[in-house]
Parts: sequence; C-alpha cells; structure tokens
Amino acid sequence: MARPQLSPGVYWPKDRSTTTADGATIRWTTLSDRGGNDRPTVALLSGFLCADTWWHDMAPALSDAGYRVLLLHYRGIATSGLPRTGLDPRGLSVERFAEDVLDVLHAAGVAEVSLVGHSMGGQVMVEVARRIPGRIRSMVGVTAADRSPFRDLYGAGWLAHPLVSTVLRGLRLLREPMGTAVYRTVWRTLPFVPLARASTAFGPLTPADVLRSYTDHAAQLSGAYFTSVLHAMHRHDPGDLLRALHQPTLLVSGSHDPFTPLATAERMADHLPAADLVVIPETTHGAILEASTEVNRAVLRHLQHHHPADPRS
Repeated sequence: MARPQLSPGVYWPKDRSTTTADGATIRWTTLSDRGGNDRPTVALLSGFLCADTWWHDMAPALSDAGYRVLLLHYRGIATSGLPRTGLDPRGLSVERFAEDVLDVLHAAGVAEVSLVGHSMGGQVMVEVARRIPGRIRSMVGVTAADRSPFRDLYGAGWLAHPLVSTVLRGLRLLREPMGTAVYRTVWRTLPFVPLARASTAFGPLTPADVLRSYTDHAAQLSGAYFTSVLHAMHRHDPGDLLRALHQPTLLVSGSHDPFTPLATAERMADHLPAADLVVIPETTHGAILEASTEVNRAVLRHLQHHHPADPRS
C-alpha cells in the first residue's frame, strides 16, 4: 500500500537544507537519527525527475536495518530550488547533481557513506565516487546506468544515441511558455501507467498508485527543466572511470528491463574491479518496487557485509 504523499512524489518531509555555491537550495532529511550520527549512512540517489517515489519500500527497510538513510532532492526537483543561473546547462548536469550530494554529505556531517543509485542515480553515484573515493564504503546500482542510458535503450545499440540526440534538438525548439504547456498536458492526459506497461518499461507488478506519484510530480515540472535534465543525462559519459572505482559494488538488474538492460549491468560489472551482479527474474526497470523484498534483501546483504549496521540501534 502506498504511504501518504506530502506533495506529489514526496513521502518524507525534507526538514533540512543546504545552499550550494551557485545558489541552489537543496532540501534533505535522514531516516532515522535515533541512533545519532554514529549509525552508518546510506545516501539514496534518485533517477530521472524523481523525488522519493522509487525509495517507497527501500528507504524504510534500510532504516529498520540500522542505517541512517539520507534522502535528498536534486536541484529543481520537488522541494529543492534551482541555482541562480536557472535552467542554464552549466548548472543542470549529472556532475552538478553529484556536487549537490557532496554538499549534503558535508552538511550532514558524514565522513563515510555507502551510495545507492537508481536508474540515472547510477550516473550520479559514479560522479560522487570520482570526487571522494576514499570516503565511499560501498556502492549499489539498482537498474542503474553509469553513462547515458540511451546507448543501450531497448537494445537499439548505436542507433539509439543519434536518434535521441535528434529528438532532444527538436524538443529545444519548443519555446516557453508553450513548451511547458505542451509538456504538462502530455503528462496529465496520457494514460502513463498503461503506456509504461505496454512499452514493457514497467511490468504489471509495479504498483500503479506509487507509479502515479512519479507522474504527478513530473507533471509539475517545466518543459525546459525536463529537456535540460534529459540532455544532461544523455551527454554524461564518465569515460573509463569505472575501472578506477575499487569500492565493493552490487549491481541489481531486472531481467526484462529495456531502459537499463541486463547488458548494461554486465558491462558495468566487467569494468568495475569489485562488482557483484544480481539479476531479479521477471522484472523490469521498476524492479525496485516490483520485487522489493528480493531487491532489499540483496542490497542489505551487500551493505551488512561491507558497511555493517546494528538493527537494534
């Protein structure tokens, strides 16, 4: 059953904030601090346009297991604000999202952290690890990508990248406020859940009410923000970074995920020096919700081995 929303896509109040060097106010919280800052911290790094939706089941499971769970909203998402430069591409990039995470870790007094990235959050995760490799205890990618997922989208291979580039150029022709009017109309009128399932992006086990929290939040954003972040995700490429990341890493893949297919997880596992791969059968890009018990069990097993917590704390 879906937990109550405080606002579209937001399940937990973001009762703390930090201001970045370029003026963005990043809102965040921790679950729970009842054991103080001595609890091992796990930072949850969301995917494209996501507030809290995909952490619906995992965040409380990690907290119950004894972890201090850090939840934040990237700049421009839900409760967090844009930088002074607004929608300038220099202020909206995967690298800038990673810098936001670093600012929150500093504000939260976190010396060592484990990172869990979902979908685009995998791209943010590797950029955080690039910046503070000695402070990362372990990493987890759940149906995650380390670079533009459009390289592997639906197995299209080399055709997908130029096709998406062309679509992005076309989207930039939509001037404001017309772009936002079109964007919000699409999100609010198209039957997103049936379309997502028909396209096999999400399977029948993805809870419809939780999935709608994602679409409700996305519909509140602007067309320019959507296009800017989509472009940022598309142009991000960490190069050969994975081979330099020696942190113990778990990759969780949905067997039927067309967005970040199994081939993506296998490539990442081959490049990362200390990676394990777990495939969740009969699941899609929504595996984190479709098979939350199995996914959470795998993630907790990994974390307890490499960054142990006391569930009694």
